[in-house]
Amino acid sequence: MLVNIGVFLIAISFLLVAIYVAKLLLRTSTVISTLGSTTAEVETKLDKMITEMEATIVEMNVTAIDIDQKLASTNELFLAIQDVGDTTATITGALESRTDKYATDKSLRGTKPFVRAIQYGEFSFGLIRSWRKGKEASL
Repeated sequence: MLVNIGVFLIAISFLLVAIYVAKLLLRTSTVISTLGSTTAEVETKLDKMITEMEATIVEMNVTAIDIDQKLASTNELFLAIQDVGDTTATITGALESRTDKYATDKSLRGTKPFVRAIQYGEFSFGLIRSWRKGKEASL
């Protein structure tokens, strides 16, 4: 009789362990199926994202080419500005050397305002001439 009770308890224990293992496998199966659907969803979103990234890279390339072309077109402007600066420096040096003798000559002390007016006139004329030269070069 004790053997029968022991076998019965073992059978009940085995039944409980089997139910526990079945529930565990059921939960594991649910998690794996959810993981599979999530993976498929992520894969679809990743494909869309890669397509959009490729389009963005192509657009960035077009923008970079456009910027490069626009910067190349401004080179002529900066060269013309450099020419104006060089011409201005040359004119200023020439005017300075021409007017130094007027500043040091004691017999011409009252002519300083007239000398300044001549200096400004020559400077303005030089600027206009260099501007015209730059305008002709850009055409």
